Parts: sequence; structure tokens; C-alpha cells
Amino acid sequence: MPIAIPPHIRRVLNRLEARGHPAWCVGGCVRDSLLGRTPADWDVAAQACPEEVLACFPELPTVDTGRAHGTIGLVLPQGLVEVTAFRTDGPYSGHRRPESVRYAAAIEEDLARRDFTVNAMAWHPERGLRDPFGGRADLESGLLRCVGEPVRRFEEDALRILRLLRFAAVLGFAIHPAAQAAACQCRELLACLSPERVREELSKLLCGPAAARVLEENAALLFAALPELEPLSRCAQESPYHCWDAWGHSLRALEAAPAAPIDRWAALLHDCGKPAVKTYGPDGLAHFYGHAQAGVELAGALLSRLRFPNREREAILALVELHGQVLPLSEKRLKKLLARLGPQGFERLLGLMRADVLAQAPHLASGRLPLIVQAQREAEAVLARGDCLTVRDLALRGGDLLALGVPPGPRLGRTLNRLLDEVLAGTLANEKPGLTARAKELLEEDPIHM
Repeated sequence: MPIAIPPHIRRVLNRLEARGHPAWCVGGCVRDSLLGRTPADWDVAAQACPEEVLACFPELPTVDTGRAHGTIGLVLPQGLVEVTAFRTDGPYSGHRRPESVRYAAAIEEDLARRDFTVNAMAWHPERGLRDPFGGRADLESGLLRCVGEPVRRFEEDALRILRLLRFAAVLGFAIHPAAQAAACQCRELLACLSPERVREELSKLLCGPAAARVLEENAALLFAALPELEPLSRCAQESPYHCWDAWGHSLRALEAAPAAPIDRWAALLHDCGKPAVKTYGPDGLAHFYGHAQAGVELAGALLSRLRFPNREREAILALVELHGQVLPLSEKRLKKLLARLGPQGFERLLGLMRADVLAQAPHLASGRLPLIVQAQREAEAVLARGDCLTVRDLALRGGDLLALGVPPGPRLGRTLNRLLDEVLAGTLANEKPGLTARAKELLEEDPIHM
């Protein structure tokens, strides 16, 4: 079928070709267009070195996105468009990038260096589709297959192992047996990758519709990247509450969680502490006391190793820590959770709790899911009323306490937190006269060590 190229991309192709440089749309934009998806970006390959590309667009700002490897980024009003010279790659360094490139004369040479057949297609509005490796047939079959010899592809660039899983998860495709076997053979090369690239690929993978299936079928590859999780696969959950081992449960929770990075990482990691704390009761059933805190410690180290931004790391760890809430929630507990997590974080917590229930023994859902819905409604009511949730919401300010004689510093904060705790418990109204009176009582009860 014809591919509709955006006008600004068509103008880039026309300008290059008018200057004698054959040019094609290549890679993911061709793949996504043939799948009926809207490409996130459009990449162009041309028979033009970076200097020639710059000469074709003297009026445009440019970004040096990879000049050493033949790529120049053109800054257009519609966004960045990368133009890369037809090339073949020299020997790869560190199982990640070619040490050198050689400019090529034909688009077919450029396509031959790419990772998977579905990414090794080119399109031109007049010349049509160029597909030397059967990528279109693989798209129609829902199959991921390497261009050329699979082991060589993964030895060149170990990131392709994670890209293989990511494309399978996002597109819902099967992995060709030869590609899967080669990826397993080369999985130790994942240690060569930067933590940031591993994090980026896995975050995209986890949000894919087929993430759980892909990870279940390729657990050895994930465990090579995240060895901390391998004990889950050996952790049976001998309990009437579970019908899968800890790994199977984690994958089913992942599948049921909202498809956003923080939610999916929390689902994957929420029970990672279970193997370390597993014990057996007198009845022979397995127990996992303290697994949430153990999970926080293990997940914290894993997320730090992958160099997660602090805000994302803390959000994921809070979900891991709090996912085992006992329902129904008391009003005080509900407000404390809302105060700590905020409305969005609390919604994420309920999403994880729901996913956790759906990954447990099926008979539990009818009793537990309505309690999660109830907690959501109660939270909405609290927020709609504008109830006091944090020290900032108190009708009494720090300056008011200073006027009462409470000294500045830690004692001031402790007093405010004590007042907040009583307001959350419902034993004290959030009104300035009552708060003032109570603050005076606390000062009189312990004038020195309050």
C-alpha cells in the first residue's frame, strides 16, 4: 500500500534529490506506516555525506546527532529530521557501536547493516518500497527476524537483544527461533550496555501490550539484564492465595497494571523481596513477612544501578513499599496515604493493588476488587471536600506556634506534625481556635521535651 509521507519530509527528499543525492525514508517510519500506525518520527537515508547534506540545507539549523557515523539532524518547524548517509559499518567496538563507517552507493547496502527485517525497508514516493530482506512479509506474519546472521547482529550491538524484546512486546510479534536462540547465546553481552540504555529499552518494553508474554518466553534474557529478579522464578508460593510462583504472579500483575513506566516497573518489582524472606508456618504454608520492605531495598539498588531519576525511583519504591495495604482503609490511613502520595500517586497505588489481586488466585477477586473501588470513591470524596491532609493544610501556621512560645527548629515541626496527626485521626478539628488551644496544651504537657 502507498505510504503517506508528511509534506516536510517530502520537501527534504526533493531537495536532496534535486542536488543529485538519491534519498529514501527508512526504518521505523516505514515499518509503522505499513502497520497502519502514525510514526513518531521520520528518518531519511541519502547518498550524501554530512557535508553534502549541510550544503543542501544552508538555511536550516542543524544538530550534530552522529556526524562521525554519517548523520546530521535538520531542525525543521515540525521537528528534528535525521538524514544519514548510505553506509556500511566497520568492526564494532564494545559490542555497541562501529569503530568506523564506509559510505555506500546504494540503499540496499545500507539496509543490510540493520537489525531486523521489519526495520530494513525503505520507501520513496515514486520508487515505492525497497525490501531486500522480506520485512513486509514478516510484518504480515507478525515475526521478528534478524537481517543476516543473528549471532553476528547481536555481537555487533548487544542493545539489539533488548530491542528484540521491546519490539516483540510493543508490536505483539513472535520472535523467530533463530533470533531467540542467538539472543540467548549472546545474553552475557548485555553487561556491556550503559545502565541508561538498559533502563530506556526496558521501560518501553514493559509498557508494551505483550510485555508479560515476551518476558515469560524470554526470562533468561531479562534475568541477564536484571539478575536481581531471577530468584523470583524459583520462589513457589505455597498458599491458597496464589496459583503461580512469584515470577508468574509478577508477570500477571505487570499485565494487569496501567501501561505507564512507573506503574509497570512497580508491578514487576512489587514482590521482588519475597524470595529473601520466605518462611513456612506450622501448617506447611509459605509466608513472606516483611517482603515489602525487603523489596524496597532490593528494588532501590536495582533502580539506582539503572540510574533512574530520583523522582521516578522514589515513586516506584513507594508503590513497592505500600502495595500490601489492608482494606478497607480507615479514614486516617486513607488521608495519610493521600498526603504522602498525592492524588496521582494514590491512584497508582490502587492500580497496583488491583493488578496484584488480579494476579492472585481467581477466587479472591470478587471480595477484594470492590474494596479497591470503595477506597477510590472515599479518596475522591476526601479530595472533593478539601480535607486537611498535610501540614500546609492546617489552619494554624508555624508563625502562630512561634507566637505561642514554641521555639523554631525541629520542635516546631514536631508540634505541627502532632496536630496534623490528631486532625487526621478525627480527634481534632482543623480550626484555628481549637488548634491553638491544643498547641498550648502540648506546650504545657512537655515544656522542654515536646
